[in-house]
Amino acid sequence: MSTSLDAAHSGDLTAAITQSPATARPWLTALRYCATVYIAVRAALFLLSATAWGLTGDNGRTGAVEVARNGWQNAITGWIKLDSGFFLTIAKTGYQSHSATAAFYPGYPILIRAASYLCLGNLVAAALLVSNAALLAALVVLYRLTEREYDAATARRAVLYLCLFPTAFFLFTAYSEAVFLLAVIGALALARSRHWGWASLAGIAATLTRSSGIVVAIALAVEAIHQTVEDRRSSGEGASWRDVAPHAVGRLIASAVPLAGTAGYLLFWQLRFHDWSYPLRLEKTAFDRVFSWPWTTLWRGLQLAVWHGPLANHGWPTFDFVLVAVGLALGVWLLAIRCRPVYSVYCWGSILFFLVEIMPARPLAADPRYLVVIFPLVWALARAGNNPRVHEAVIALSAASVAITGWLFLTTLKVI
Repeated sequence: MSTSLDAAHSGDLTAAITQSPATARPWLTALRYCATVYIAVRAALFLLSATAWGLTGDNGRTGAVEVARNGWQNAITGWIKLDSGFFLTIAKTGYQSHSATAAFYPGYPILIRAASYLCLGNLVAAALLVSNAALLAALVVLYRLTEREYDAATARRAVLYLCLFPTAFFLFTAYSEAVFLLAVIGALALARSRHWGWASLAGIAATLTRSSGIVVAIALAVEAIHQTVEDRRSSGEGASWRDVAPHAVGRLIASAVPLAGTAGYLLFWQLRFHDWSYPLRLEKTAFDRVFSWPWTTLWRGLQLAVWHGPLANHGWPTFDFVLVAVGLALGVWLLAIRCRPVYSVYCWGSILFFLVEIMPARPLAADPRYLVVIFPLVWALARAGNNPRVHEAVIALSAASVAITGWLFLTTLKVI
């Protein structure tokens, strides 16, 4: 009997080994394509930064790295500015009482600190390692998820368009965008595959990385309800809601688990500094953000865009509005192609999240950067790119846009 059981286990193991290459092949295909796109765009950004440094000098440093010295390293460190300084400070010294760093969630700095041990204590190298590794992983997962929802051709276009998004350079540098993108795509992809335990853990990673991660919890709850409806329909006419309720409750609980990331961060501030609400208040005090209805934000953004557009060196509101308008148009098109509700909810929930808190002087400031992690937007573009002429136009316009916005980021101190 023992021999027969061993043989059975051996047969299962043999079958698993036989099937594993076939299972891994789609992932290797995705990795090869994504790595090719990543390397090409990474090289282009290197040349852009080197050119900006050589022609303009150091016009945008804010103390995030040591005083700049001439050399090719500026093609990499030229991107380390503005919010990067906060992330590196947290990774180095942690949070301090009543510091502006409280507005930046700990997920990304924790990974920088961990990676610094692999980089001999160099926090800049560690931050770039974390961001670029997370980006490549996110591209692979995006490819496979898009392939599941649509097809391989759409997956290739989605990856390419994301890397050429007008603010895609934030994914390659010391910002939390790449880590957040990986956590979000991972959470939604795992939920789609009904791996709810792992999806909830990925959701916690999202809420520990950015405040907008709470939108992921809402999207997961929508997917939990959607799957419950699908289960009832697939069970036949005799199935009742009571039959599917246990699974529904489990999914809804899993969808709420990511909120523990935000709660945990606020609890840390309560235990350490006896002020759990400080990170929330900081958005209004240190960063001059106030509540605004989304339609008011857009109307005010349009007014400033028209008013300041013709003025020299004052066209930033116009810059903001144009990029946000493109994002909104893609969001509307996403609804038109009728993608799964979980993706529409994540898309529009994220857009509304950044439209309700604004800086009155420049209501759409930083919003173009927030768009880059709303990955369903590139699905809308990728579906339209099925037309060869549209595809060529998207590539040309996207490449020009990311070059322009990248140059502005490298050579100015303005928020993008």
